[in-house]
Amino acid sequence: MSRTDEQFFLENLTKINKNIGIIFLIFCLVPIIFILFTLTGLWEVSHVHSLVLLISTIITTIVLDVLNRKNKHQKFAMYFGIIMLCFEVSFMNYTNTIRLFISYAIVPIISLLYYNKKLTMITCAVNYFLMIFSSCITANAKLEVITGKFSPVIWAIQFAIGLTIESVFLFFALSKISDRIQKTLANLMQAFDEKDDALSQLKDRNQLVVRINNELEQKNLELKDTQSKIIKFVAECLGSHDLFTGRHAIHTQKYVELICNELVKKGLYTDELTEKNIDYYQLAAFLHDIGKIHIPEGILNKIGKFTPEEFELMKSHPQEGNKLLNYLPPIEEGDFNKIAKQMTLYHHEKWDGTGYPFGLKEYEIPLCARIMTAADVLDALISQRLYKEPMSIDEAIEVFEKSSGIHFEPAIAQAVIDSKHLITLIDNDFKTSEAETNAQELEWWKSYHENIKRVQQAQQ
Repeated sequence: MSRTDEQFFLENLTKINKNIGIIFLIFCLVPIIFILFTLTGLWEVSHVHSLVLLISTIITTIVLDVLNRKNKHQKFAMYFGIIMLCFEVSFMNYTNTIRLFISYAIVPIISLLYYNKKLTMITCAVNYFLMIFSSCITANAKLEVITGKFSPVIWAIQFAIGLTIESVFLFFALSKISDRIQKTLANLMQAFDEKDDALSQLKDRNQLVVRINNELEQKNLELKDTQSKIIKFVAECLGSHDLFTGRHAIHTQKYVELICNELVKKGLYTDELTEKNIDYYQLAAFLHDIGKIHIPEGILNKIGKFTPEEFELMKSHPQEGNKLLNYLPPIEEGDFNKIAKQMTLYHHEKWDGTGYPFGLKEYEIPLCARIMTAADVLDALISQRLYKEPMSIDEAIEVFEKSSGIHFEPAIAQAVIDSKHLITLIDNDFKTSEAETNAQELEWWKSYHENIKRVQQAQQ
């Protein structure tokens, strides 16, 4: 490894270690909130668990701060920080303070940012065994919440089998991503080494500047591509939890691009809708429903209308998603993170102020969220769900005509209406490519709900 390579990896290692330290510093607030909620009666969490979580987080934060002050301890700080993150997630699973579905994947995904395959594989293994251990210990408590039908041993075995399958998938998926990152960086480092060898032969200063700029631009493109793949991977994980959310994220990404381009074509929001920001909007669309990770599958994939209680739980997903995105390391100096959080938190707000979670109205709602709202509703109308058949494009356009100035900003509603032809083409492509797998998954979930209904009737 050349000196240039070593400097690059050391700088990256130091930067990510500092970010992990910041995550732990922010995380100190979590057990304090648990204690306050318990004292006020809003939530019941053991003070012992909260204090253990608080003390371990404070100690970890202090140790990381000390290690990060010395370059020679950066590698140890890397392993220490990631493994302690695994312990924090598994401890919360042990204490039943949160409902974990695929949240354990967050720490292995964060480990990818170190560009160290060995660390990622170790993180997957540690994370897996800690989650198995903590979940088995809490088998008795969780058994009472489920049905009381099975023994703790059987429940623990069933959970372990499911977690094993997900962990194997996660292990190999992250292995492939990590391989790709390492190959990309190896090629980039080789290109920089060749550049260094050629510097002595380049006499024309302008030629040298052009070559270096091209190499830097290529490096930025490669790293952006890697970041994009990681974000899409997170969306795919979410899709495994919800029958429709994965495809919905892909669909809305395309409709967000279409709406942005139509607004620019009309000369609207040209200062904000730059080519760079439109790229951010499209990529952020993949994450707008990430908060649904914390919504039980039985509610997400329910046939029929939600009860008032179920709907209130569903309405929590924007805020849950906003919390999860706090763990996303800064991308593009945090510009992308800001857009992703705005889309996630505000995409159910309405132009007239009747939306949720905050009841914002008109220009109080960020532009990216107003566009995301239109794309979100458009796909929901023309796509099939367990509880409904898809609308026609004409019917969907009529909804936008009637809801202009109510649900949607008039200019954005008009952009959708004027894009009817392109929406038809895009929708046909999606329905053609997804027809077979969509039918199979729908049949499976309908059969699942019928079996659940028969079991409930038999128990009555």
